[in-house]
Amino acid sequence: MPPVKEDKKELTDKDVIANLLKAGKDSHFNFLEERYWRISTGSLLLDSVVGGVTPGLHRFVGMNSGGKTSEALEVMRNFFKQIPDSKGLYFNAEGRLSKEMKERSGLKFVYNPQDWEVHTILVIDTNIYEFVCATIEAVIRGDSDTYYGIILDSTDGMLQKNDLAKGYDESNKVAGGAVMASNLMKRVAIPLSKSGHFAIFISQVRSD
Repeated sequence: MPPVKEDKKELTDKDVIANLLKAGKDSHFNFLEERYWRISTGSLLLDSVVGGVTPGLHRFVGMNSGGKTSEALEVMRNFFKQIPDSKGLYFNAEGRLSKEMKERSGLKFVYNPQDWEVHTILVIDTNIYEFVCATIEAVIRGDSDTYYGIILDSTDGMLQKNDLAKGYDESNKVAGGAVMASNLMKRVAIPLSKSGHFAIFISQVRSD
């Protein structure tokens, strides 16, 4: 008597996607628990327009000396007030974080990682694109229970490491800063939002 052939179980669309998600866990964030909050921008008028600030990536674009950095620090201050286990990270890419601005913000800034406690901002004086990227990704992709607020001031000041070896007479790639910022945004937008962190990328208006 010939053996009886068993009917193969057909995979449903649910099974197919579940298998893909499991096999490609390094390519998505579906298994990451979402952490959500909403804080004030510090302005009732601005809150009425944008609804406040939530986890994820935010761009502050405006004219030079238009208050972008001060507003970003105000968001950080409200972040600290509302989120207990929170820290700040500030990339001083243009060297514009003055003593007066720090005092006016009412926030505590540190420069040594060993002094980086809850509700303090670690300042990193760098404009090297690769270092900024590596630092942000290391922080937001870690297993820490801490919530992070990140300010990059500004994207216009970033420079690729290879460009340091170029002479002043060598032309830089057109819109290089914009391209670098766009690439960084693509890499960090989803993990920032899903993990309950926020980042503010500041940039200048280039034309009217």
